[in-house]
Order: sequence, then structure tokens, then C-alpha cells
Amino acid sequence: MRPGSRLRGEFPRGWWSSARWWVTGIREQALSAAAAVATVVFVGEMVRAVRHRDEPRILARLVGSVEGYVAGLLVNGAGLGVLGTMEIENDLPVVLMVLLTGWCLSNIGVSAVMFVVVAQSRIRRPEAWAELDFVERHAPKYGQPPETIEEYRALQLQE
Repeated sequence: MRPGSRLRGEFPRGWWSSARWWVTGIREQALSAAAAVATVVFVGEMVRAVRHRDEPRILARLVGSVEGYVAGLLVNGAGLGVLGTMEIENDLPVVLMVLLTGWCLSNIGVSAVMFVVVAQSRIRRPEAWAELDFVERHAPKYGQPPETIEEYRALQLQE
């Protein structure tokens, strides 16, 4: 895919005045940030992912992104490291230390389950995921009409 067509997909004509473009972008960024910091909020999505682990179409529509859950693993792992360092220096009360450790461990648990379920599905069903990735990459966004052959094909695959 050429850089120009990739940029056109992300920044369609009139993007700066499109409320739909701004709302969608802010929503995606907020969900990724929430998945990184407060993954426990997505326990319902985790249960849904485990129930539908053999259905890539449902997994692809889950709230949050795989990148957000990986960021959750990294951020909360680093948080545990910081908590360990603070415990060594005795800067935190015991109750606060236990609460923060529980928070980080529960976030790591949810992030790990989501990552493993999606990774396992991608390994087991690569052809279904390839189709979903094609549609995500080429489908016209933000209500734009299709302009290329790939966009028309992605619209057909979406239905």
C-alpha cells in the first residue's frame, strides 16, 4: 500500500471539520489509554473474548485494541517494579502497597488473557484474520464513498 493511499484512509478529505473523524479518533485513543492503565474495566470484554475465542469476527470487534492490552501488560509490569522499589525503601504504607499490587496484578491478568486469546485465534485461523485485516486496512472510513478497487472489495467482504 502506497503512503498516499494510507494517509488518505486516515485523513480523508475534510477531516479537520469532520466531527465523526474527531469523535472516532478520541474514542480509540481513550480506549487504548484505559486498556493500558485500567484494564480491569474490560473484564466483561475478557469474558466475551474467552467465550467467542473461535470466532475472529467477534474478537475483532471487541472494545480496546491488542496494542492497548500489550501496553497494559507493560505499564502494569513497570508499575509492579516501581512498587517493589518503593517497598524496599519503605516509602508506602502496607495497605496502600497491597491495594496497588492487587490493582497491577489484576490488570496484568486481564491483559494477558486478552492477548493470549487473540494471539491464539490469529494462529489457529490465519485466513479469517487475513480477510478481517484486509477489510480494516482498505474499507472506506468515516462515511467516505469507496474510491479504489480495494475499497470496493473490502465493502463486499464486510457484508
